[in-house]
Amino acid sequence: MTPIDVYIPDTSALVENPEALDRLLQPGNVVVLLHQVLEELGRLQGSRTKSEGVRAAARVATRKILTYRNDALIHHSAERFLRGEAALESFAATATGGVLAWEPSGPVTSSGNGNGHGDNLIIQAARRIQAMNNGNGRFRVVLISEDSNMLLRCDALGLAAEPLRFGKLDLNRPEEIYDGVVELTASPEAAAAFFASGPVRERALPLDLLAAALPDPVANQGLAVRSGNRELLLRVDAERGVARELRFAQYWDSKRECWTPRTVLGFTPADVRQVFALDFLLDPEVQLVVLDGPAGSGKTRLMVIAALYLLFGQPTSFKVSQRSQPLSGAEPGFENGLILLRPEHSSSRFEMGYLPGSHDERMSPWLEPFFQAIRSVSLANGHDFLRDLEATGRLTMLSTSLLRGLDIENSLVLVDELQNGDRHLAKTLMSRFCSSSKVVLAGCLDPIQIDNPYVDWRSNALTRIKQAYRGFGPFVAQVRLVRNYRGPISTKADEL
Repeated sequence: MTPIDVYIPDTSALVENPEALDRLLQPGNVVVLLHQVLEELGRLQGSRTKSEGVRAAARVATRKILTYRNDALIHHSAERFLRGEAALESFAATATGGVLAWEPSGPVTSSGNGNGHGDNLIIQAARRIQAMNNGNGRFRVVLISEDSNMLLRCDALGLAAEPLRFGKLDLNRPEEIYDGVVELTASPEAAAAFFASGPVRERALPLDLLAAALPDPVANQGLAVRSGNRELLLRVDAERGVARELRFAQYWDSKRECWTPRTVLGFTPADVRQVFALDFLLDPEVQLVVLDGPAGSGKTRLMVIAALYLLFGQPTSFKVSQRSQPLSGAEPGFENGLILLRPEHSSSRFEMGYLPGSHDERMSPWLEPFFQAIRSVSLANGHDFLRDLEATGRLTMLSTSLLRGLDIENSLVLVDELQNGDRHLAKTLMSRFCSSSKVVLAGCLDPIQIDNPYVDWRSNALTRIKQAYRGFGPFVAQVRLVRNYRGPISTKADEL
């Protein structure tokens, strides 16, 4: 006889995805709600140290449990089944077919101060339920948790434990996360067809000619196409079935018959991937740009340069060399100006604590990388962009905990360090943006750069958004940057 699965979700599982409760309640399954989990859900709802997304998820999970309770579908006599005194069929099932029960009666101790003892109580309760099996193997107890330490402790104690599967990304390696750029080789005939397809800036290559090397093209995918001694930088136009040449981050040098990276506000892209990133950042038709890459790869600098150019154009005090031809048609826009966001997670276990001052003064330490980049661009151009932003009232600093209810429109939005956000932040953030705004998201998926202890490379906000918006349409583009340009000392740090 196959044993019945008795699932015990801990707090982290219900907060990660409150819908998981319904998924666990499948026909033939029993789900047990522990007193300690209910207590922790209650504390999370009013916590000042957790994000609004976590607090909201705790509220949703509590309401879902309350709905089951109001429908009289949470049973108090689960021990009758667990001790073999009653058949599972004698308990009313939920709409999804499973049986939901309160923790069986027995010694219950509250963790009180919430200092970590709650994990011990959850494990003790699971082992107490497991002991009701009396060794006859009628059921199998499985603790469902998103806490890595909890999973290891359960394994050490011989208690079955699994991470939550529902709602998680099915990825095995970080390399499976969408890259956004493909390097491939094309025949001389394909290159000839490209150059003969039209005038400069309007040339394109039919995707059919790249079908062997690119069987699954994605909208706005960057293509670095090598043909003989030429390299073509193209972007996929899936609707028209072609790969178009870049128009914003490079220009055609008619004398040398080659492309040259365009210098914008004194910044020249250092490699092919930075060229792709700058092209998408400056393209007014692309509303969402996602950049990921290691520390020092230029993510923050690129997004700040593009934002300042789109807001102010090229300052007249900056002397533009012949190689740095200004973009045609660039006009100041985005009436509501620049909005800066960053998840407030410290890069160490020592929290900064309460910060005095106004909202902007409290946010400034978190957003200092943005200000550092703005100051650097200002120095290179002999023009104080930060002063212009503040004088015109076009600079807004937002906390990720204050997003709910906002309509972000006619704005340039820069979000950095998004790898520290969770699925709740991803959903809250992406639901705020109107079509009149341009949004740039950036972060690093290196586990060393993930400071939020409750997410990893597979479950953080950046990964979720990258996978969800892959090939979403011509108004979305993604680029992975790969090289650290800060210098040899910074590069060597990757080995630490």
